[in-house]
This record gives sequence, C-alpha cells and structure tokens, in this order.
Amino acid sequence: MELRLLTDPAFAEEFDTVVDEVADEYVGNEVEGADRKRIEEYFLQSTERQNKARFASALLEAAEERSGKVATKARVVVIPKPDIIERATSFWRERAFALRVATTVAILIIVVGVVYLNRPHTYTSGNYASLNLTITASDRASGIETKTVKLSPVTAGIRIELTLPDQIPQSSNYRVELMDEQQASRNLPVVERRSQSLVVAVPANEIAHGSYIIHLYAVNPDGSEQRIRGSYFFNVD
Repeated sequence: MELRLLTDPAFAEEFDTVVDEVADEYVGNEVEGADRKRIEEYFLQSTERQNKARFASALLEAAEERSGKVATKARVVVIPKPDIIERATSFWRERAFALRVATTVAILIIVVGVVYLNRPHTYTSGNYASLNLTITASDRASGIETKTVKLSPVTAGIRIELTLPDQIPQSSNYRVELMDEQQASRNLPVVERRSQSLVVAVPANEIAHGSYIIHLYAVNPDGSEQRIRGSYFFNVD
C-alpha cells in the first residue's frame, strides 16, 4: 500500500478522501460501539489524523452555530495516550517509505561497521608476507644470518611462523614478545598453534623498517612465565 501511495497519485487522493470521511463520521457521532473504539485505538494513533479530527470537529461546531442548530449528542474527540513503544511505532509509521528504507540501510551500515571494527584480528595468507624463523641460542644477532622480509604497498603485514625448539617446557600457552632496535617491546597474538610451531601476524601499519628480535615465554598454569632460551631474529626492508 505504501508503494502504491508513493507511485499512484489517484490512489493517494482516494486514500486521503477515505481518511477525511472517517474523521468526519467520528466527530459527527456517526459511528458507535466497537467501530468507534477501533477508530480511537488505531486510526487516531497518527498525529496527522488527530489534527484532522480536531479540525473537522471545529468546522462542524462552527457550522452548527451559524445555523442555530444545537447538537443532540456531546461531540468528544478522544485522543489516545500511547505508551513509549506505541509512540515510537507511530512515529516510525508516519515517516515516508523512502525515508524508512534509507534509515534502515543506514542502521545496517553502522551495525556492520561496528562489527567489522571490533572483530578479532585475522589475516589471509594471500596479502601477508610469510617468514619462517628458527630459534637461535644467542641473544645477539651479530654473526648470525638474519632473514629479511620486504614490505610492498600492497602487503597487509607479516605472517611469522616460529619453529619451537626440541627441548621446551610443555605448555598450553605461550607469550610472544617482539622487540625493535630501540628496545621497545610488545606482545604479538598467536593466531595459530601447531605441534612444532607457533604462527603470529603483524599488520604492516604496526611495524617499520629495521631489525627485530622475538622472545618466547612459556606460560605456566599458575600464571608464571618461563623464558625459553634463545631468540628469533629478522629484518624488515
């Protein structure tokens, strides 16, 4: 019906005529009982229709005064007082169909955007540079062949697979610490756990060119940590 009201002027005109007729019959006390109650509970929920009923009542009273006619029945326009939910529903129904569609689309876009921004960080192997590192017993990179990864403008980040050493404490959890040339450190989330390795991912906008060291910690059930001897080294070009 809403689509037809927007696209068919003749139908919209006919609809307005019916609304006016119902308002006139109501204020003229031409409807009684259940029909009158339905008008008060549903038809008069719209502010526009309430105004039509008041206007029709004022016109009818003015006409009677001019003609000297006295109404035989008290003319009362009952304006329902809806609760919060009913007022919100009425307000929404009174909006144009196109506006309601636009509002719904906007709400969906906002919801999708919030979900996207708050989603757990994931990565795809297609746009991440891959790097496989083996732990070195030394804590210094001097004299050690260090792998280098290059970041291009289309690279989303670095996917680093850390091979676990043979002699390592049995732990269900590990903490991976990344340290840059200025000795600034931060933790890297483990995105995949394998039998002999861990996979971490670093977004491109969170890492700059330079040399990096990764330290690995085994987290015990009581929350304490044990540093695994050795380090992982790599360069970003």
